[in-house]
Amino acid sequence: MRMIALLVALVAGVSLQTVAATNESENNQYDVIYEPSPQVPNAQQAVFTNIASYLDHSIAVGAFGTILIREGGGDWQQVEVPTSVLLTSISYADANHIWVSGHDGVILRSQDAGASWQRIMDGYELLEMEYPWLQEREQELQQAIENAEDEDEAYEYEYLLDELSFMIQAAEIQFDVGPTKPFLDVHFIDVETGFALGAYGTLLRTTDAGNSWEILNDRLENPRGFHLNKMIHNDQGDLFIIGEAGLLFRSQDQGSNWDLLDSPYHGSLFGGLFDQQGRLWVYGLRGNVFISEDDGESFTSVEASTRYNINSGTVMADGTIVLAGHSGTLLFIDPQDLSVQRFEHISNTVLAGIMQDRGNELALVGRAGLLQFLYPAVPNR
Repeated sequence: MRMIALLVALVAGVSLQTVAATNESENNQYDVIYEPSPQVPNAQQAVFTNIASYLDHSIAVGAFGTILIREGGGDWQQVEVPTSVLLTSISYADANHIWVSGHDGVILRSQDAGASWQRIMDGYELLEMEYPWLQEREQELQQAIENAEDEDEAYEYEYLLDELSFMIQAAEIQFDVGPTKPFLDVHFIDVETGFALGAYGTLLRTTDAGNSWEILNDRLENPRGFHLNKMIHNDQGDLFIIGEAGLLFRSQDQGSNWDLLDSPYHGSLFGGLFDQQGRLWVYGLRGNVFISEDDGESFTSVEASTRYNINSGTVMADGTIVLAGHSGTLLFIDPQDLSVQRFEHISNTVLAGIMQDRGNELALVGRAGLLQFLYPAVPNR
């Protein structure tokens, strides 16, 4: 199962009719990329895909371009957003600079703590970047086949060319039907340097706060174009990509070069985090959870006591790891002995995002909107 399938599940049953009726462009054609997000009185009940915080500032994003922000202990407030695409991820560089990614190749930037947003990338611009880049790769592979020293080498390049041809055909279809490629994550390591990643092995990097982007797809050993679901980094600045088919990559030079890591699981991995001890956790399909104490060189399986997909995770102030997934599943993992306590949110819904809120309270987002859960007390250690 792919991360895109999770996003589809989240928005299943949500009608576009009301939105389309109230949002029409000048040429009377609804284009979800350019139509502002509808302002509604019950925005907290929207479908949300992600939630995050920085100091006392919080943000939640979701369907129809919905963005809610909250300062300190105040109420959640919907803000104006210049797109109605399904938004997927959030990245803080600092308290003021925030990036959000979404479907149809959309990336948003705020430079005032989320009060206002600018669309700095969309699927049309992405297509204009990708198509000539793909054509250049095609010419390079054709030349490599001609220059191959033996049949085995030629066959390897032919395989890569076949996979690339599929991507070129997909891009050509988008010229006819419009952009379709989603960004599944955006990740900034400082105000200037960030990455956008997503479907079919798409990986972009910016070093000027999103004003320009370079394509890094070919830096990854991912010839079949598996989806890239999540990027995280450790305290040393090493970057990790987590993806479909168990893909795990690590970069120690801010994304210029990537090493393919031996994966503990060949099903889809949806996310990851670093705990207070600096250990790497990854999780995903069918309740699979793994921990690494050596930055991804080796992994140990954690018995999660569930077969539901795990979509998101956070580390509480006391070090407890909390993972959230389908059917309201919440897993509380002791960082010392890795014992797991399983709970189910009363909503029994898909949980797509999680963060620690005030005290022992968890803020959750998903199919049922903004939710809360008071997590159990953890014994002193």
